[in-house]
Amino acid sequence: MALLTSLDSWALVVLILALTLIVSGAIAFALSRFLGGPEREKAGNTAAAYMTALGSLFAILTGFLINSEYSTLRDTQRIVGQEVSSASRLAYASTSLPSADGEVVQDALAAYLGDVRVGEWQALAQDAATKSPATDSLRQLERAVATVATRDYLKDAEVSGVTGAIEGVTAARRQRVVIAAQELPIALFALSVIAGVALVANALLVAARAGPKYGLVALGIILVVALDLAAILAISAPFRGPFQVDVAPISQLVDELTSGQYLDWVTIR
Repeated sequence: MALLTSLDSWALVVLILALTLIVSGAIAFALSRFLGGPEREKAGNTAAAYMTALGSLFAILTGFLINSEYSTLRDTQRIVGQEVSSASRLAYASTSLPSADGEVVQDALAAYLGDVRVGEWQALAQDAATKSPATDSLRQLERAVATVATRDYLKDAEVSGVTGAIEGVTAARRQRVVIAAQELPIALFALSVIAGVALVANALLVAARAGPKYGLVALGIILVVALDLAAILAISAPFRGPFQVDVAPISQLVDELTSGQYLDWVTIR
């Protein structure tokens, strides 16, 4: 499954479409070989009676999976936004600290976000969050904030500002790691595939009974089945699939930090 979800969108669509056409061709060959005229008529009548039920079952299963996986993808993007928001609050809160302390926090924050941008998605795609460079840099960021928070000369508001923001960063990453560990429900996807194959077989039986000119109707159903299954796979892996969570907000904040936009003593031109 990981191999399929790691393909780009066009390769995934072509592969699923090719597999569906191969299965459909095998079914059509079997029907033409083993079903004669009278048997084909009876089978076609029976298949026509079950078309609505099978079509509804396939639509319900794939609709549920598409909605579930898209919601996960959208929630993951929202969590990235929350992390960027917390990181921005940490950067702003550090501007109220003495220059040396503020620079320590911002350097550690820039290092962490840089590691997220460079290596986090690749590690999460392999379900190896502990191997991400962001794991160590987040610890260093937490230590830096904890060390700064112990300064006797800081006000309570300054301490609570940086500690509250780092908690938001940490919580967002934990949620991201949890989502990366989740997998597409194999049982439901397999049931969707079975329902799709049954729907295609029924469509071919109905088309065989009605005549060759109705083959386009069966072809349309085959295409819908293939595209639905490809859509489920395409959105089911937020960190390696064709539709990945956008890392651009993190990249923008890294650029702002490294350019000194959160350092009061740096002149931005």
